[in-house]
Amino acid sequence: MNEQFVIKDEVHGNITLEGVYKELVQSQDFQRLKDIVQTGTSYLQYPEMKKETRYDHSIGSYHLMCKIIQNIEKKLAMQGIQVNEEEKEIAKIAMLLHDIGHGAYSHTLEKMTGYSHEKRSIDIVKDENTQIHQILVKFYGEDFTNKVGEFLERVYEHKKQDKPLFDVKIEKGAIHLEDLLASLISNNIDADRLDYLVRDSKKAGHKVLTEVDELIQSFEFVLDVDKIIVAIPEEKKILVDMAILERARNYRDIYFCGPSIIGDHILEFLLEELRNHPDEIQSDTNQVISTFLTNRKAHFSVQEYMTITETPIKEAIEKIRRQTKNEKLKKLCNIEEMTKTYQELNTDKKEDYIRYLLHKAIPEISENTKGLVVEERLIKPYKSNENDNINVITRNGIEDYQDIQQDLIKLEPFSKKVIAISMEMLRLELGISQEEFEQKYKRTVEEVISTVTKAKDEFELRYVITEGSLQGDEIKERIEKQYEIVDSAQYMSNDIYYDNPETYELLEKKAILRLRQGATYHDGKETYNFKKTRITYKRYTQDKESHFTIRRKEEQIGDRAEIQDYQKFITSIGLEEQTMQPILEVNNLRKLYTIKINGVLIDISFNTAYYQNKIYEMFGNVGTIEIKPRENKISDRLSLLELRQFLEQEFPELAKFLSNTNVYEIGILDTYEKYGKGYMISEDAKKYEEEHQEAAKKLKELSEKAKQRKDFAWLTKIPEVKQSEQEEEK
Repeated sequence: MNEQFVIKDEVHGNITLEGVYKELVQSQDFQRLKDIVQTGTSYLQYPEMKKETRYDHSIGSYHLMCKIIQNIEKKLAMQGIQVNEEEKEIAKIAMLLHDIGHGAYSHTLEKMTGYSHEKRSIDIVKDENTQIHQILVKFYGEDFTNKVGEFLERVYEHKKQDKPLFDVKIEKGAIHLEDLLASLISNNIDADRLDYLVRDSKKAGHKVLTEVDELIQSFEFVLDVDKIIVAIPEEKKILVDMAILERARNYRDIYFCGPSIIGDHILEFLLEELRNHPDEIQSDTNQVISTFLTNRKAHFSVQEYMTITETPIKEAIEKIRRQTKNEKLKKLCNIEEMTKTYQELNTDKKEDYIRYLLHKAIPEISENTKGLVVEERLIKPYKSNENDNINVITRNGIEDYQDIQQDLIKLEPFSKKVIAISMEMLRLELGISQEEFEQKYKRTVEEVISTVTKAKDEFELRYVITEGSLQGDEIKERIEKQYEIVDSAQYMSNDIYYDNPETYELLEKKAILRLRQGATYHDGKETYNFKKTRITYKRYTQDKESHFTIRRKEEQIGDRAEIQDYQKFITSIGLEEQTMQPILEVNNLRKLYTIKINGVLIDISFNTAYYQNKIYEMFGNVGTIEIKPRENKISDRLSLLELRQFLEQEFPELAKFLSNTNVYEIGILDTYEKYGKGYMISEDAKKYEEEHQEAAKKLKELSEKAKQRKDFAWLTKIPEVKQSEQEEEK
């Protein structure tokens, strides 16, 4: 009597296996799938996924294929058509075995061997020495077993049989459905995907979006020219929409989550370290596992390959971790803990720039450091090709799903990019102690991180003190009584602001191009040497409701204070280097404080700027208070508003100095107004106005326009200089 084998599946309930299916699943070849995690290193983000294996998924996929075939039989029977029995069996067995070729860390293994798991599955079915092959031969014979291998080749290598058009025939009351059945194993909506979508969502704790049973029941089987295809009625399209949406979400949030991508890299770093130190492998380690750990391009026979599962690899790695004296190798052996040392960076900066910045800040760090992980992976919600298309039954006939207007979802590919940095990996590469790293490098690395993660659009409050006697020290003392000051520094810089002296295009659109040389001092010691010289482009707008200044910043840190050395950067922001000339020189003295409000870090800067108009040869100075959050989250901006409310209650006169302007605009319009009112008449300035009448006219227009603004009312208060005062100036 053929006993049944019942598997309790957490997704589909009880799944009953008997006959060939029972023996296949109970074989050693199939049981090894219990030791291969379904979603690789995604368990680093979702711990429950560590319990989800290729074994569970393979049986679940087989269960769904059985349901789909039952639906096919039911609906074709209504048309008087039966399905070929042999083809049904081949399809169900192929679905059960579709992942038999997976090994531990399958994608890393595929990179090493240059051999896909799909090809491995075909090899395992065809190899007469495998239990899988022998069981199939026992039940069905050699010819049938070869057909299973050929069917899998057709599925994954898209091999098509040569046959004449209109060759759909019913033989002995049954129809051949090889193409249709192949599409149910690998397609945009197939038994494989339907199982892992639901299974992975549940394990990750996400809401399941795909209505699997209802979707399967919606499948219709219709004649399309020369073959029978699967098609979805248009009124059931929402079921496909939800499955594709879930697929896109799972790739973004589960398979390509940050810890998973970082974990993959750490495994590769570990393998590289072992290749450089093969003597660290213990002599009693299984030879195949030893080869896996140390050989960049390893070749494995089918039998060898099937021994590569996760437990023996983890045991070998753990043995190395316990016995090695190589600190870097010891840390890498603990993939889970090492992953936690990486901090994901929310930045749009390019990898080359971040690596350059790290190396510039700390020359001892190689630009090829593994302390920085950057990877961008493409996500395709819908695979657009002949073999994967979804057919939809519409009023106009059979149409490709992608050709129908999409109201709920997007089918276009998109990418998921992960950028992460690990101070621990940097320390290990430097080969120094934790204490030495913290003393010498930690703060500098933190500043690099801060530099690259600052949002392009920054929100800040800016007070421009153009009159009165408000003192930064007094304001700082009041702040200190209310909030915790967690850091302080001093900053000095020399800034050269550039513009086109023929058009003043940057001044007109409230933008600046500034080349800065500066130094920051913490506790009297100079820090952040890598930021001494940099060129910055900023554009300013204003949030009308809350009076934030919003600035979008592009920046390039360099070594030289010559604008021609930043030609590529200037071109990238749409300017022409040859038209940019030095217009304003500013010397800044800043006191910087970082305060904590509601757990949020807010930076406040008290700045005195001394400036010189390089065309009109006029001088001036202004004090500013700039306040900005470290990030642009809602909580940060609310804390910024809280600080504003506090300051304006403590110092009511501050409110009238709230401004959306910048030092370049202040300096140019202040000095131009003073020149026009006779503070100092330069012969060179006179000559410039004579030779650049359009530019002088533009400045006059911009000055008059500024005077209409509340925050530039002080321009109108600049008095005329009498003749005697002019003589004194001379």
